[in-house]
Amino acid sequence: MSQQRNHRSDSIGSRVIRILLIFLVILVAVAAGAYAYLQMKLDAINRIPPPDQPVVYEPVASTPPMEVEGIEWSEANLVTGVEGVVNVLLVGQDSRDEERQRSDSMILLSVNKNSNELTMISFMRDLYVEIPGYGARKINAAYQFGGFDLLDQTLAENFGIVIDYNVEVDFSGFKDIVDALGGVEITLNADEVEYLAGGGNNYEDGVVGRYTHGRTYELEEGVNLLNGKAALDYARARHVGNADYERTQRQRNVIKSIFKKLKKSSWLKLLKVYDSVASNVTTDMTNNQILSVAFSAYTMGVDEINSYRIPANDMFYEANYAGSVLVVRDWEETRQLIKDYLYSDDGGKAAFAALEEAHGTQVNMD
Repeated sequence: MSQQRNHRSDSIGSRVIRILLIFLVILVAVAAGAYAYLQMKLDAINRIPPPDQPVVYEPVASTPPMEVEGIEWSEANLVTGVEGVVNVLLVGQDSRDEERQRSDSMILLSVNKNSNELTMISFMRDLYVEIPGYGARKINAAYQFGGFDLLDQTLAENFGIVIDYNVEVDFSGFKDIVDALGGVEITLNADEVEYLAGGGNNYEDGVVGRYTHGRTYELEEGVNLLNGKAALDYARARHVGNADYERTQRQRNVIKSIFKKLKKSSWLKLLKVYDSVASNVTTDMTNNQILSVAFSAYTMGVDEINSYRIPANDMFYEANYAGSVLVVRDWEETRQLIKDYLYSDDGGKAAFAALEEAHGTQVNMD
């Protein structure tokens, strides 16, 4: 009798093991299929491979450098290889033709797994910097002259930070993301409402919606749900409020709102958003790097992204050197501020509070 019980026990145990093995095989197959599917999806993104060796840049004869007396360029103390921190530069471009243009917006998105903080820093496009091989110029020329590589070198040599990856999104892709999410919530002030309705500085010589291509919107002061076109016109607006200073803030406002919606979205919605924008994205990241950074940012449990701008108020002056430029007053002070934003335990909140105490409000340029 005991032998029969042992035989039955062995049979049951064998069946359990077989079931577990089949279940594991199925799990592995599903995981492999999902991974292959994601790889296929990510292959739709446009890629720029990193250079095999450092690129040597030669000045462009038609655009001589703007050398200015009275500005001293000091060498930056480079911060590189901080484990647990990934810096991704987001470059926005208004792609009207096939040629690479000046970068219309430059936002550094930092994923800091050490502090569990996500941080955005806008670099104003009129910042006056030294571009390797080209001399002193506006920073937005670096991308036009040498793409991701030269722009990364420019940021490193002027501000002491290293960019790990780059992503370019043209503005039509930006609009598609918002529409795929069903719109984003943005708080508008009275001047922005008037502007988006085709009034104020968005009206001239009988042309309604001059800077929004004739588009007008019925909105109200306070929180509004903006569709893709409205969000794009809001983010690009520099003829309302305080020109490009406030414009960079609007761009970060939209990114923060997109992030909040993405956090609440299902995987099916996320795939829909991805499908809407993949062809409008260009990057130097591999598929696995994209998955790693996206997974880290998505799973950190962060509800808000820290939002800053360089140069900070009262830490630069405007000058006219073959065009209006923004000149940093104290390079070391600005470099330290950026490092505090990126690498401190609180995502730069204490540094920002100290900045406002020393230099006044930083929300917009007064």
